[in-house]
Amino acid sequence: MPRILLIKTGDTFPKIKAAHGDFDEMIAACSTDSSQEIIIYDARKQAIHPELSDFSGVIITGSHSMVTDEEPWSEKLLPYIREMYEREIPVLGICYGHQLITKAMGGSVGYRKQGIQSGTVSVELTDEAQLDPIFSQLPPTFSGNVGHSQAATTLPEGAVLLAHNHREPHEAIRLGKAMWGIQFHPEFTQAISRQYIELSNAEIESSKQDPKALWNDCTETPVSQSIISRFIKYAGESDRSHTAS
Repeated sequence: MPRILLIKTGDTFPKIKAAHGDFDEMIAACSTDSSQEIIIYDARKQAIHPELSDFSGVIITGSHSMVTDEEPWSEKLLPYIREMYEREIPVLGICYGHQLITKAMGGSVGYRKQGIQSGTVSVELTDEAQLDPIFSQLPPTFSGNVGHSQAATTLPEGAVLLAHNHREPHEAIRLGKAMWGIQFHPEFTQAISRQYIELSNAEIESSKQDPKALWNDCTETPVSQSIISRFIKYAGESDRSHTAS
């Protein structure tokens, strides 16, 4: 059975975890492919990285940690990510995972000048996305739920920009054939995103945004959510192709 390695890099708020599960459970809930087994690896607690040849693809979760804090467990993932790239193993990095991929591959990460970005945003695809194995199947503009204070400030050399919006220039990228980073959270439902706004109220207000308006504007984001299943399907097909050859 094809397997997906889900690298956990953080925990959500206890209140959200009680209602909706942790990041890994939110992501698993988005998968529509019961033939793919998802194996959880907590990078903060488990010292030895799993053998990549045992997996058809890798998903790296979001986190409340900051990439610029350079925590030891996080820094240890950087060469591991480069190994994934060199071996052309399909990878999907979400939020923190996206930023970690950016750093591992030579880009830079930092705090957003505009402050925290929360709620539902418009995700606009670039022309390059029309040729992408995953994003070419999506409409040119769709909604995504977000929650982040840091972002990729400069992209690695050779990165293909797939999506952006007026507040975030690097919403989605691809490196090489099969390494994707997305700044938005496809696993966040409307309810999850609204709870994040409630729990980040002070930070949102300090960045001169209206939490109530963001809460009201939150929506379900089915197109964004479908990216997880599309990625898992792609990874499974890629794995079967390698096996056949």
